Amino acid sequence: MPDTPLKVAIVGLGWWATAIANGAQRSEELEIVSCYTRNEEKRAAFAKEYGCEPAESYEAILADGSIEGVLITTPNTAHAGQIEAAMAAGKHVWVEKPITNTLAEAPGVFKAWRKAGRTLAVGHCYRRAAGHRMMKRMIDDGTLGRPLWAEAAFTNPAGQNFTTDRWRYFKSECPGGPLMQMGIHHCDTLQYLLGKPMRVTGLHKRLATPAEIDDVSMTLYEHESGAVSNVTTCFTSPNMFTMKLHGTEAALHLEMVRENLTFAERTNEETTLLIEKKGETGWMQVELPAMRDMVQDELEEFARCARSGDAPETGPAEAVHALAMVEGSVRSAEEGRPLEMAALLDGIDL
Repeated sequence: MPDTPLKVAIVGLGWWATAIANGAQRSEELEIVSCYTRNEEKRAAFAKEYGCEPAESYEAILADGSIEGVLITTPNTAHAGQIEAAMAAGKHVWVEKPITNTLAEAPGVFKAWRKAGRTLAVGHCYRRAAGHRMMKRMIDDGTLGRPLWAEAAFTNPAGQNFTTDRWRYFKSECPGGPLMQMGIHHCDTLQYLLGKPMRVTGLHKRLATPAEIDDVSMTLYEHESGAVSNVTTCFTSPNMFTMKLHGTEAALHLEMVRENLTFAERTNEETTLLIEKKGETGWMQVELPAMRDMVQDELEEFARCARSGDAPETGPAEAVHALAMVEGSVRSAEEGRPLEMAALLDGIDL
């Protein structure tokens, strides 16, 4: 296995690309050698800041034999085509969630990935945060007892100011609104903690945004473990990130107070985890393990998997289940009935 950093290009240079590029720079396992976005001025500035070469096109990156992988942080609707093109060019791919904009696009991505035999990792980073890792440890070691139910919320006021020049404004480009952009992180973490969901019931409302999207959602999931969970998201209320997990022996309450979402390296220190045990009164703080931040961790795993051929923790199958949790919620709300996950995933060769 080569001991040199994996040479990667980053594609799509919006605000989250900053967090990804900074995570790569904190690591010795990746090297950003090129970047691309359609805006020439933006890509020149990014290249100068991160010491890489600005590419003239995505196709130029794919044709460059020295580039081993691509980090994709483009709008959701671009993901499927860009993954398929990268796989055809023999590149390893890390793509920010969601893996695709719709479940209908997933079979093409799976076909391209299997044909290429390259690594495909998806940026579901929050399960890697220290608080969620500790929650999983407390499930596995019996501290929580049998997990029974969970509730999670992720809110941000950005949707109060969405305009038609922003892709998140449109239902076709951001189906599910805040559930797709934020709540999907909770969806992935909940399947990590409680097992894959079997049934989904969704409620979506457009209450306080000028955009086409619904800005408030509440979704109930029934998991294979028997546990139930709900995820609430909102694009028009102040910032909040919480998760509560209740078992037969204890309850856990996690909260992240993020000063700036792009500073992923601060996530662990901005997290508080509390526990209340059966038979005891009051919440006690849980000490979190010292560990790499969630973005650096996922990128380093991607680099190692590209070298070794091992499967990443959040690969295509995990990502498609998380996407189905979002799309299933939207479709459930539209149809006014619970939906079975098996039916949503029918036709996708997992």
